[in-house]
Amino acid sequence: MRRLFDQSQFFWLTLALVLLIVSGAITREFEGGLALRLLQGSSVVLLALSLLSLRARRRWMAWLIGLIGLMLVSAVLRGATDSDLFDTSFLLLMAAFLLVAAWLVAEQVLLTGSVDLNTVVGSIALYLLIGQVFAIVYTVLLEYSPTALSGIMPGPWYHLLSQANYFSLVTLATTGYGDIHPQAPLAQAIAAIEGVIGVFYMALVVASLVGAFLGRRRAQQ
Repeated sequence: MRRLFDQSQFFWLTLALVLLIVSGAITREFEGGLALRLLQGSSVVLLALSLLSLRARRRWMAWLIGLIGLMLVSAVLRGATDSDLFDTSFLLLMAAFLLVAAWLVAEQVLLTGSVDLNTVVGSIALYLLIGQVFAIVYTVLLEYSPTALSGIMPGPWYHLLSQANYFSLVTLATTGYGDIHPQAPLAQAIAAIEGVIGVFYMALVVASLVGAFLGRRRAQQ
């Protein structure tokens, strides 16, 4: 395990993203304000944990820390005012954090010409980041159009997020189980875009692996 820490700066980011998915599923077992506070609190803590992987890009740290701070403010204002607008702002701020993180990871793992443990773990992290950004998009869409995705019962966002995560990752992997499918035209368009991104992402990862292998083989010859 220590070797993993030493060789992969993206370990903490990947761990935080996995736990974020799990925490969304767990909070579905709770009701009302408790579920909301649990998911908001776990999201902020886990995103803060992911900063351990992104600390090398210091010029971006202020932006990432600022986004986490604004998420905290949105959570506090949501509790004080009971306004759904702060739910939307919390989700959009989380999506902005994940997008910045995805950009920083992509710069370091895609088509770099080398493959090591850091690249592999970073590729997993980037895949999860893409899936969770789309999951937030689906969640916001469901907040304003509850019938956009069939197979998901209407409810508060903190109960919808785990199902949106599931649908997003299934779509990104182009698995398509069919238990949840887009019904509204906008949801169909978003799902189609995510499916295309999933296919091209896998192609980029394979190209990076093959390129690194061929480069190493030429160097040995």
